[in-house]
Amino acid sequence: MGIFGFRKKKEYSAKEILRQLDDCAMGFTFPMLDNGYIYPVHSKLSAYRDERRWVLIIEAIGFNYRGGGHNGITNCLHIYGNCIETAPGTDNDNFLYITDDSSVVPTFDQEYLESLNPKAKTMILRDKEITINHNREFYLNKGIELEEESKILVWEFLRGLVPEFNSDFEATEEEIRARIPRDLPRIMELSEWHHPDCVNSELPSMNETFKHLAKVLETGQTEFYRPTKKPNNHWINWPDGGTL
Repeated sequence: MGIFGFRKKKEYSAKEILRQLDDCAMGFTFPMLDNGYIYPVHSKLSAYRDERRWVLIIEAIGFNYRGGGHNGITNCLHIYGNCIETAPGTDNDNFLYITDDSSVVPTFDQEYLESLNPKAKTMILRDKEITINHNREFYLNKGIELEEESKILVWEFLRGLVPEFNSDFEATEEEIRARIPRDLPRIMELSEWHHPDCVNSELPSMNETFKHLAKVLETGQTEFYRPTKKPNNHWINWPDGGTL
């Protein structure tokens, strides 16, 4: 057994991979992009493999209104595989907090922590200071419907940062390698894919994307990923997210 405790076997199967993903979906540790408590903003998928080991990581960036403000803005890493230290899915250590106030002026309203502070000019995203846009036309031109006449809500503001700041939302290589074997090669990375409708009981094994990905992981041949369905992981396709 190595430091990550992987099983020493020569190969694994697509069936095993899909079984793990299905088990996590049934246990609510597979990402639901229309989670009623989280407004989706951005997502990313990465696959890693060699002849003995596999890992699949789905990053779900969003705003959890129960956390509020910066505490509600997270990148939740969902990690699956046969060589990981934690149970497949996610846990508290897999939430990355990526924003903060940049000055004495709070980024968000201090009463409910769910809308922009009109006086805030900048915010910290990762290690950079970015400008806060209060222009309502900017959001409307991006297809973001503003719910309040006199406010810009946190999730609306975050969606306005897509796609220009996608890479800043995403996990760094160091954050990924702290959770999976450092020598495991990455074989595929996706920013768009057709995600299963988990709320309506669609399991990963029923979904074209994950059936293809399981085969890619099993064989190491990326040509097995041949999507025919239109990508749907963009936040606009999951209007029920955050609406509970």
